[in-house]
Amino acid sequence: KAGLVVGTLRVDGIVGGAHGMIAIVSNPQQRVYFLREGDKLYDGSVQRITLEAVSFQEVGKDAFGKPLERQVTKRLYPSPGEQQ
Repeated sequence: KAGLVVGTLRVDGIVGGAHGMIAIVSNPQQRVYFLREGDKLYDGSVQRITLEAVSFQEVGKDAFGKPLERQVTKRLYPSPGEQQ
């Protein structure tokens, strides 16, 4: 999980477990991973998982090397024109 990049992940499913929600995601190589709230990724972490979306806190750097943080939400069923 520590090597996953937020921008490349696709949300394939979300399930509710005994210990909270679990997001099923895949990377460009078609490998499947199970994420929980608080999991650390290469460039961020999983903030919140709901029945319809997963929110990530993405950490990176801008063109000048200044630290940059942003909230990224990936929906299970994106609307037309919305990136998954």
